Amino acid sequence: MTTWPTLVEMQRGLTLMRQGVPYFAWQDADNSYRPSYRLPELARHEKAIFNGNRACGFYSIRSDNLTRWGAIDLDNHDGQHEWLDTALTAFNGIASMVPEAWLVESSPGAYHIIGFDNELKPAAAIREMLRPFAPKGVEVFPKQDHLDATDPKAKGNLLRFPGRHQLKGTWARILDHRGRIETVEVTAPERKPIFSQPDEQTRYLALYNNVTRGLVLTGSGQRYRAMQRIVGRLKGRTLDEDIAALIHDRFYNAFRQHIGTPIAESRRQFLAFFRKAAPCIVVLPDYEPTDHQQRIILQMHGVPGVRRDRLQTTVRLFLSAHRHADLQRCECFLSLRTLADRLQVGITAASKYRDACYRIGLIEMLQRGSQATGLASTYSLNKEWLR
Repeated sequence: MTTWPTLVEMQRGLTLMRQGVPYFAWQDADNSYRPSYRLPELARHEKAIFNGNRACGFYSIRSDNLTRWGAIDLDNHDGQHEWLDTALTAFNGIASMVPEAWLVESSPGAYHIIGFDNELKPAAAIREMLRPFAPKGVEVFPKQDHLDATDPKAKGNLLRFPGRHQLKGTWARILDHRGRIETVEVTAPERKPIFSQPDEQTRYLALYNNVTRGLVLTGSGQRYRAMQRIVGRLKGRTLDEDIAALIHDRFYNAFRQHIGTPIAESRRQFLAFFRKAAPCIVVLPDYEPTDHQQRIILQMHGVPGVRRDRLQTTVRLFLSAHRHADLQRCECFLSLRTLADRLQVGITAASKYRDACYRIGLIEMLQRGSQATGLASTYSLNKEWLR
């Protein structure tokens, strides 16, 4: 059994779903996915995908926040859903709005409805088009309007390509296929370097995404608390009232239907919170570690998944932050943004190095002070760090 009528049709499907995204992912036998960007490797295994020996998935948003396709994922992991009527209704609606659409039974009782456009469009526009056809709680791809602008490796979420499921052993079935667009090879966005200083607009979007992450208004009476939380998250990130006002207005407009307070009054309250919170930006001076600390840093064992030299730099930064806090008689704090800038990496990578410092016990000990019990012995570190 195969999903595709011919290998040529499957190759056409691969081209459509790639749409210029530099990453794809292989599905392993345990249903996990391994991201890859080696397109020659994908081409070498086309027959294996067609025959069901390999399976892959594709990401539905590019690094420039554009896409050529979107999808609704009607899962049936618990075996309790009857999605066929819902899938047919969604497919008929989407097929009337896009030049090509697929209705795929991805596994028994589960369906993917995929719509393709002739040209690249903003991910937000594709999501807005598909959302009315998706029942509450159902995934819509792309799952994001914007990728994290501070992370050059951000990929969004992937959808499995129609074929054989490596864990379940079931084959996807294409139940209906309407329209046919030209399979022009879409150019991928220019790959970013491992680290690049973002421009002003990119920094603003990244800041907005960070301070509003997870905040959703679903009814009246929720604005006041949400705005206070946004102000709290802005502390230590910006001193600019104009930027704060822009963030307020963007969030307000995103949930305008659930807000009764006029925007001018809401903005006035928001900026009052902002001034009262007294946001601050602390420039961390460089302090040389003591000879004793330097010896321990040089003798540190590696931590799996992070570079040893960058971990050593991270440790030095935390020690500097602790010393600065002692001198200023304030709480020890080292932001991910500062850490990312010093390491010349993105925010996601910086969080890995911070987490590594938790794993070796450094941060916990700094929080406890010089009477701490010490760091994990497996890394040959002890309570004399602060000497």
